[in-house]
Order: sequence, then structure tokens, then C-alpha cells
Amino acid sequence: MAEHQHHDSRSPGRARAHGRVSALHILGLFVFYTALAFGVFAFTFFYIFTGIEFSLVIVLTLVIGVVATFVHVKAGRRTRVDSLVDKGL
Repeated sequence: MAEHQHHDSRSPGRARAHGRVSALHILGLFVFYTALAFGVFAFTFFYIFTGIEFSLVIVLTLVIGVVATFVHVKAGRRTRVDSLVDKGL
């Protein structure tokens, strides 16, 4: 019988993260995703939200930052975002 070889489903550009992720790296990921979300929300809703309603943008930014960081760490894969955070950008 012919044996079937299973291919690695991961893309070749993404390697598995080895070991545990440090708290400083997680903080860097949070800052990256939060800044990205804030930039998008502030640009998109600048003319819609004014005054007190703009606090909604801040809350949504923090929620998206937490969720994106959690999903990223849970995935356990190193991406270009990890490289940027490691470089301090």
C-alpha cells in the first residue's frame, strides 16, 4: 500500500513560538494592537463621535486590544507582529 505524507498546514513564513511568552512581550503586543485599533477608530469616527461619545472609541480600543492580544498569544505562532514588538517598534 502507498503511504500518504501529510503536509504541514502552516504557512512557510510562520514558525511556531518556542516556550512561553514573556509578560513584557504580551504588553508589547497589547500596546501594538491597541494603538492600531485606536488609529483606525479615531480616523474612522472622528467626525461622528464628539465629546462624551468619543469615550466609546477608547473603550472599544481597549476591548479590541485585549481580545487581539489574547487571540495572538493563544494561537502560539510567531508572526511579523512579534518581530516588530521584539524590535521595539
